[in-house]
Amino acid sequence: MIFNFFICLLVLFSFKITLADQKFEAIIASVDSEAITTYDLSERIKLVLKSLKLEDNIKNRDSVRDRVLELLIIEKLKKIEAKKAEISADKDEVIELASAIYNFPVEEFEEFELFLENENIDSEVVVEQLKNELLWKKLSQQMFATKITINSADIDAILNNYKNKVGKIEFDFSEIIFLNEEPNNWESSKKKMRTVLSLLDSGTSFELLANKFSDLNPQGNKLKTGWIFEDSLDSNTKEILNSMNPGDIKTDIRINNGYKILKLNRKRKFGNEEIKFSFLKFSSFDKKEIQNIYNKNISCKNIKESEIEGEIKFLKFKDMALKDLSNLFRKQLDVSDEKSFTQVFELDGEYNLLYVCEKKVSKSNGISREEIERRAFSKKFNQLTNTYLSNIRKSTNIKFFNE
Repeated sequence: MIFNFFICLLVLFSFKITLADQKFEAIIASVDSEAITTYDLSERIKLVLKSLKLEDNIKNRDSVRDRVLELLIIEKLKKIEAKKAEISADKDEVIELASAIYNFPVEEFEEFELFLENENIDSEVVVEQLKNELLWKKLSQQMFATKITINSADIDAILNNYKNKVGKIEFDFSEIIFLNEEPNNWESSKKKMRTVLSLLDSGTSFELLANKFSDLNPQGNKLKTGWIFEDSLDSNTKEILNSMNPGDIKTDIRINNGYKILKLNRKRKFGNEEIKFSFLKFSSFDKKEIQNIYNKNISCKNIKESEIEGEIKFLKFKDMALKDLSNLFRKQLDVSDEKSFTQVFELDGEYNLLYVCEKKVSKSNGISREEIERRAFSKKFNQLTNTYLSNIRKSTNIKFFNE
């Protein structure tokens, strides 16, 4: 329902309002002919703080102010470009977009607006923001969609590449990048990093902060998403991720033109989703007893309960698909080979250890040509739109005024 509203806010970048006299306070910046007022900034900051689940106070407002102002500038750029191209969107289209994003029936739009007002949120801010994002989406489609071609040879190459990568290590990780404002101005990027670290300490989600504060990476993206092979990473990032456990966060990582923070979400061997595992599960309330299993000569075929000493229990699992197991089991089996133990892990107050007896790899390549084409198109489309937006940001006349 719409009560997930604040989380959904983070997938969008702009919260613009229609200026009314009673809402106009003072101009703090201009983007060509478009003005940004103190009301614009204040309302946007309020929305960001709500989405990050932070108290609306001076300290937290100051911590997000610069980033919010930059997002307002980007939103103005999107509006200006759409206006130049004479792109339009009617109210029904905006309502339909709101319904899809915030998960409520179209006919309940008035209730949605009432919900916003009850949360002390200016509904005009959200509605105008949705309209501008819709205009930008239409403009981007018009400008770039027809320029992207994905040919059959490219798809064949990706399929073959997929098959060759089955069994290789890949990481699912998040990063927040802080670029130097000027060459060798390391203090500027470090200051931004310290701001985010303070928000992390307050309990704010890493992913939410990455959405709001990460600068563009060299590929023109704000975030790395999905699984990435270790062979595709630079040596430093690869080494750091290999030393981390899922859930770990590494800070103060210096890059060529700034700093970054890494969070390892998951680690696995590619293609394991299509693999069936047969394994033994040992469990005990005594951690030392479980650790002693490492010294046993385990035989999956002939193991008997009488051979296991102490209060250790064991179960046999046959041909279990990795995708059907719990996340805790998957994390252990993802990176385990046949005839090997996993790490000891805790579950429901007991210590557990798995021993992999057999892995059966599906003959299916695990991905369709249609899915490959969609992913390739989306990647190229995002690269084109991000590059275009970055270029117009550099060439636009932007002025700042004293508040």
